[in-house]
Amino acid sequence: MPRKTPSPPPRQLYNSRALPYIPEPQEKPKYRGMAMSVEDMAEELAIGRNVAYELVQQPGFPSFMIGRRVLVSRKGLQDWIDAQCKKGSDASLIPEVSEP
Repeated sequence: MPRKTPSPPPRQLYNSRALPYIPEPQEKPKYRGMAMSVEDMAEELAIGRNVAYELVQQPGFPSFMIGRRVLVSRKGLQDWIDAQCKKGSDASLIPEVSEP
């Protein structure tokens, strides 16, 4: 005997008795203040948490403490990244050799 395929559920019409459409809750956007936690910095830079804490310990890195909490300045981080990129591009320059 052939198998019977299941039929789709009946369509429900929206009328005055039907429940209103409720969209699924969306993720709340993160607060983007002047400073962020080390974990947030690690997430934004796509690096591990341990590496992020090592960066915070480096001299010249834009981090500070409030109480026992370590925070990173957003603007300072961007400036630090720009300086690292500039330092990296300067280091890769090869002096040109002049021909006689």
